[in-house]
Amino acid sequence: MIVNLEMQKLLDELSVLEREEMTRLFNLAANDLGNELILLYYRRTESETRALIQQFLTLAGPVWLRKLMTKDVSRVLSSHGVFASLDDYLNLLVQNNESSSVVCEN
Repeated sequence: MIVNLEMQKLLDELSVLEREEMTRLFNLAANDLGNELILLYYRRTESETRALIQQFLTLAGPVWLRKLMTKDVSRVLSSHGVFASLDDYLNLLVQNNESSSVVCEN
């Protein structure tokens, strides 16, 4: 995860709400910070704290948003997910095309 300026502003806002927690988290590597924010999200019920964490992890990318949604705090070696290629999607489209399927009638 690479923390940009917008993400840093969200961390600053979180620091106001969660001073003690955020003081501890600022010394962590970015990927460890992300995992700790996921844990903090599920420990807190305050909507403002949760909204800031959600915004932060959304900006961090789809890997982090998925981790938040699934409460996954396993180690992340890279935030760059492997996505299907255009050919993969086109092959799926052809396979799922109802007009190309053969219908067997009795």
